[in-house]
Amino acid sequence: MSRAKGSAGPERLLRAAAQLGMTRGVGALSLQGIATAAGVSKALVLYHFGGKGPLLRALAQQLATDSQAELRRAAVHAEPLEAWRSLARDSTSRSARALLLALLQEEEVRDRGGELSALREGAAAELGLSLFRSLGLTPKIAPRLLGAVLLRLLDGLAASPARPEPSFDAELDAAALALLALAD
Repeated sequence: MSRAKGSAGPERLLRAAAQLGMTRGVGALSLQGIATAAGVSKALVLYHFGGKGPLLRALAQQLATDSQAELRRAAVHAEPLEAWRSLARDSTSRSARALLLALLQEEEVRDRGGELSALREGAAAELGLSLFRSLGLTPKIAPRLLGAVLLRLLDGLAASPARPEPSFDAELDAAALALLALAD
C-alpha cells in the first residue's frame, strides 16, 4: 500500500463511506466495503473508528452537520424560496439526506436521532423564517415547529423515488403552498 493511501484520515474515510452509502445504500456500509471504497485496509478503518458503530455515528453526525450548513446557507440567500427549491432539487444533497434518514434507522445510530434532528431543525427554522420574511409573511406556528415541518418536507422529497422534473417541480410547488398555509 502506498504511503498516501496508508495515511488516510477519518475525513477521507467518512467521504468514502458517504459516497458508498449514497450510491449503494446503507447496507453497503461494511467496514471492508468502506475500506475498499477509500483504497485502504480494513485495519486502518478500525484504527480510526474502532468499529462499525462509531463509524456510522460519525457518518451520521457529518451528514447532519453538512445538512445544517446547507440549510443555513439557504436561509441567508437573497432568495430563500429559490435556495430551498435548489436544495430540494440537488441530487447530491437529496442522496445525503436519504442516507442520513437510513442511518438514523440503524441500531448503532438510532439513539442519536433526536440530537441530530434538533441540529437540523434549528437550521431549518432559520430557513423557514427567512423564507416567510422574504414574502412579507409571519408564520402562525413557532419557529421550531416551522423548522420541523420544513425539514420533513425536504426529507420526504429526498426519500421518495426519482421522478421526472415536471412532476418533481409540481411536488415542490405543492410543498411551498403547504408552507404558505402556515402564514398569517
